[in-house]
Amino acid sequence: MRDQDRAPLADTADDYRLPKNVTPRRYDIRLTPDLKAFTFQGELNIAVVVNEATDDVVLNALELEIETVSAERGRKSLAAKAELEPAKERAHLRFAEKLSPGEWLLKIAFRGILNDKLHGFYRSRYQDASGKTHLAATTQFESTDARRAFPCWDEPELKASYKVTLVVDEQLTAISNGGQESERKLAGAKKEVVFKETIPMSTYLVAFIVGEFDATAPVDAGTPLRIVHVPGKESLTGWARQVGAFSLKYFADYYGLKYPGDKLDLIAIPDFASGAMENLGAITFRETALLADEKSASRAELERIADVVSHENAHMWFGDLVTMRWWNGIWLNEAFATFMEMLAVDAWKPEWRRWESFSVSRAAAMSTDGLRSTRPIEYTVRSPEDCRAMFDILTYEKGAAVLRMLEQFLGASVFRDGIRLYLKKHQFKNTETGDLWDALEAASREPVRKMMDSWIFQPGFPMIEAAPAADGRGLKLSQRRFFYLVEDNHQLWHVPVMVRVKTDQGGSTHKVILATGETTLDIPGKLEWALLNEGGHGFYRVHYAPALLAAITRNLGALQPIERFGLVSDTWAATVAGLGPLSEFLKMARLFTGETDINVWRALIGAFAYLDMIASDADRPAAVRQPR
Repeated sequence: MRDQDRAPLADTADDYRLPKNVTPRRYDIRLTPDLKAFTFQGELNIAVVVNEATDDVVLNALELEIETVSAERGRKSLAAKAELEPAKERAHLRFAEKLSPGEWLLKIAFRGILNDKLHGFYRSRYQDASGKTHLAATTQFESTDARRAFPCWDEPELKASYKVTLVVDEQLTAISNGGQESERKLAGAKKEVVFKETIPMSTYLVAFIVGEFDATAPVDAGTPLRIVHVPGKESLTGWARQVGAFSLKYFADYYGLKYPGDKLDLIAIPDFASGAMENLGAITFRETALLADEKSASRAELERIADVVSHENAHMWFGDLVTMRWWNGIWLNEAFATFMEMLAVDAWKPEWRRWESFSVSRAAAMSTDGLRSTRPIEYTVRSPEDCRAMFDILTYEKGAAVLRMLEQFLGASVFRDGIRLYLKKHQFKNTETGDLWDALEAASREPVRKMMDSWIFQPGFPMIEAAPAADGRGLKLSQRRFFYLVEDNHQLWHVPVMVRVKTDQGGSTHKVILATGETTLDIPGKLEWALLNEGGHGFYRVHYAPALLAAITRNLGALQPIERFGLVSDTWAATVAGLGPLSEFLKMARLFTGETDINVWRALIGAFAYLDMIASDADRPAAVRQPR
């Protein structure tokens, strides 16, 4: 999902986790929405496995009325009474006798409301060009809102397949995760639309969309891909169709696995709370994240659509095919999709230099992560509120930046091999964060788990201080946690430091994992200048000793734009944190008068805008004052 303040942790995880004595295997869902009354009627058959004999089947349900419940096994049929527990968003199906272990079929009739909350199964309202109001019904289930649409085991680990049937007014379009299997007319100007059964997936990825929608002709993206929109907006679909087809093919090749669905619809919804949502086969988008007039849209608007479409397409494998076991792992879904969107868009439009502009996002994440109030990327998640709180800049931008740092350290092809190993081993299943590190470790033979645990499970990030070794032939490197307000802290990271140096013997690059407080990097030859964070992808700041800073600023032409951005950003951060005098930053900034990269200028202008804001009249040179 593309695009929430942290909530306090709940008492215990057991207050929200379901018992595992009964688990689902397959849902057969039949829904009849009423767009005039804002209600829906549902019939649900769930193939379950009773793992331990029980007379109390517990599942999730919220804002639903459960009318009848029974369980069938062969010729045996047992009725149950449903008791709702709204505080815990649960329903108890209480039977007169225990269900014995084995396979059973639960049959549930229920009803619900098409709410106006933009989550669950909700109503969407929009006006056409003539001012006429139209209504649609759509879904947004992540993190824990499938329970508002049908009784279910609404936890990501409890995967099942879904067979969906929608009964709608005959003039409306109905869409779900699978391709359409059949359609037939019913009495009362209704029609029944049946969709193909899905792969095993989590409840939060299920989708139903009903309304007046049109769809473009499908394009071949390895699977049929369409852009779905309200009538009159087909002219705005071309850009999304291009990037959608490119990125889906790109990911199938990168992951080494074919797309896991039977079709892919990219659906523009008039009322949508998030940027987009990665429902398998039926991705929903805010209209502005999918539709645009290529001739009049700005570069920023087109880039956002390319980013968001690629992000959601990446999820079809990483998140949908392989899913985190519990919501503490949602960071990996979102961080990895953000990382992959950059790869795909950079491959599609290399002239955009997308990884260089991502430096601005990385710096924004560092600004948040440099505060005492920051959090680790992964932390304990107990309640639904905790789930929603993870969708922030640390999950997306910091997470993606840390993955990019790892990819660059291991090498792009080795990193890809590890991803392929992970997806192939765990497809259709659920994982923990460590499962990915294990796959990357197997592919690279590097201590990936130990390295990455230091980045994922503790807050903040390090500043690497660099100084010439005493003999002038090496670099002394040390680390400590970066704070804007300096304080004692003994955190250590396994920092994959990338270094480029120039000596009297020529240039060379070096890799070192700085796992202790300090180390010395041996360098052949007499050091002329050194650049730490070579390539600009590390999630750490660099503070150079004065002699090293002077040497590197005399050689700005040897730096890539992304490296110059990092030099400005890091030196300014060190200045704000009181680690270097303002005069040192200003002296360096004067050397950038010939700079042509927009992102470097963003870093420079940001620093000077801050100075302009805090400088008093007395601090400003008298020479610029105008005579009276």
